[in-house]
Amino acid sequence: MTALTSKSILNSDLFAATAPAGIQVPYSTGRNRPLLHVPANACDCHHHIYDPVRFSYTPDDTRNQPPATVDVYKMLQKRLGTSRDIMIQPSAYGTDNSCLLDALKQMGSSARGVAVVDRTVTDAELAKMHEAGVRGIRFNIATGATNDEAMILELSRRVTTLGWHTAFWMTADDTVRMADLLNKLPSTIVFDHRGHIPQPDGISHPAFKVICNLLDKGRTWVKLSGLYQDSKAGEPGYADTVRVGQAYVKHAPERMVWGTDWPHPSEFSSRKPMPNDAGMLDLLAEQAPEESIRTKILVTNPAILFGFPRS
Repeated sequence: MTALTSKSILNSDLFAATAPAGIQVPYSTGRNRPLLHVPANACDCHHHIYDPVRFSYTPDDTRNQPPATVDVYKMLQKRLGTSRDIMIQPSAYGTDNSCLLDALKQMGSSARGVAVVDRTVTDAELAKMHEAGVRGIRFNIATGATNDEAMILELSRRVTTLGWHTAFWMTADDTVRMADLLNKLPSTIVFDHRGHIPQPDGISHPAFKVICNLLDKGRTWVKLSGLYQDSKAGEPGYADTVRVGQAYVKHAPERMVWGTDWPHPSEFSSRKPMPNDAGMLDLLAEQAPEESIRTKILVTNPAILFGFPRS
């Protein structure tokens, strides 16, 4: 995949005339930097850290995810020009957030985290996570890690007192099935990867309406991440999932954020080619043509959602 993905990008005055040479980053295709102007304090709102040498995966993990450490992720930041980031607890670690907390310490105040917990987590542990930079919990419905709606509601209530959000990684059909529960949650809600709206249904799938109704209530956010996930059109332009992103941005630009999903665990475990992260960042221009809206998505919105300074 190249960063030059369409006539609108090639002809846009929003891009520099030339892109400086980039660096080769593990688990990311290409060496180019984004052609898109990346503003100061731009945030990658969805990536993972894997450090299996220092932190072992759960015994039942079979995907054998890559050693994508903090030092390697910093290479991606340098290539993309982002300076803030949100680390998402990967399923390989279950509810042991030790690697996440260690990574947050390494990254410092420019990073935030999203943990995975269950009923056994204590208030003292949640407070310690908050101090370390955690600002949300995630339910991996897609992997079957939990379908306990009573636990989801209970934990949503508990983290609301900390100002945290509740994130969901699940299929669009799961979103429809859980619509009643989602409307009951007291916490802010975040949908990973565009809510996995499937293709070729696209925005005609009933999950899109469920998510838009939640957006209208003012406490829901959507990550414009993982364009390659759910796409039937494929690279370089991921035209179908880009159209879903366009529809979300049109509906509620003030509650959209963007992320890489590096090191792309779904592609790695399926032995598929790695995406071009710079190219996917460039495709944000297709989803949000106005630079002011892209600045909201990359800077302002993440600051609100994850508690960064809003200077």
